[in-house]
Amino acid sequence: MKSKIFELLSKFSNDLSENEQLAICQDLAGTQRSFKWDEWQFGLELFDRVQFIPQLSKANLMRVFVLITELEKSNKSFFSRIYESSIIEKLISSLLKKIEEPLAEKIDIYKIDGTFDFRADTTPNKDPDQHSATLRKYHKLLWSKPLPNGQVLSLSDDVSGKYLYHKSGLGEFNLTSDAITHSYKNTMRMKNVLDQMEKREIQDIYNSFQSIGGYTLFPGGARDGVQTINQARGCNRKIVDRFDLTLECIRRYYKEIESPLKSTFEGYSDFFALFETFEQYVEFFHFQDLVSKDFAKIKFFLPVDDSFPSEPFPKNLEEYHLYIENTLLFITKRTERLTR
Repeated sequence: MKSKIFELLSKFSNDLSENEQLAICQDLAGTQRSFKWDEWQFGLELFDRVQFIPQLSKANLMRVFVLITELEKSNKSFFSRIYESSIIEKLISSLLKKIEEPLAEKIDIYKIDGTFDFRADTTPNKDPDQHSATLRKYHKLLWSKPLPNGQVLSLSDDVSGKYLYHKSGLGEFNLTSDAITHSYKNTMRMKNVLDQMEKREIQDIYNSFQSIGGYTLFPGGARDGVQTINQARGCNRKIVDRFDLTLECIRRYYKEIESPLKSTFEGYSDFFALFETFEQYVEFFHFQDLVSKDFAKIKFFLPVDDSFPSEPFPKNLEEYHLYIENTLLFITKRTERLTR
């Protein structure tokens, strides 16, 4: 199969006619298993976001040829449009590079790319938190470093059934990825607000949340009858997956103050003990741009009071835009910190 794919790629030339290039795309698509191509939002947007083509994994580059073939069936002018652009050439050259230079691809992983969209190497319609190899390697690279006590939190990505594993005198941990941004684009509670916006604008917001600054690590696996931190902050009606509120709960945990997530954090006390203080937790994971200089206050995405009101969603379009603006400011600054 690999030799057939390489043979088809080698036939490509910009001098080929439109029909000849289409035939190569169709033959490449024929080597792939079927999948729900019409639900692969990231792939469908690639034809307008060609800058992400080099980020695609080999498997996803091949899947794009399935998209091209299927879209041509439903829209006979589709291939003519992309034929006149450089999209096919970009796809072919990116695929050839990944086939011919697999070692270079591995070496590149030791540099954090702040523009990388982790859906690029995620199986279509799957969660990058679980399925992006690049996200996992970035996490390993970023967080395998000395803790406040001087010991290194060495993380392994080759233990079966574990995401990033650590075992030492510090304890045993399976740390898993968690997206810390939320556009609420599929949240029914926000439907009345988001219905006032164009779908394209909502999708653009969601796309802007995909950089490394929008991800962190928490312990995986339920403990002592409590939900995981990821589950609890998503299901708790006083948090609704907002990371600013989650960080306030973490601040309160270290200060021994009540919060909606206190019992959950107590179930993972060994994890939080690694960082000793709230200040050192913030500095370890580079959350400085979400706290005041003295670490005493959280820079909330939306104004809140100490009561943690139920369902703290943006209440109207103005609040939603403020929430998005502050969220983007935070993850942009954090991405800059992480890439430095």
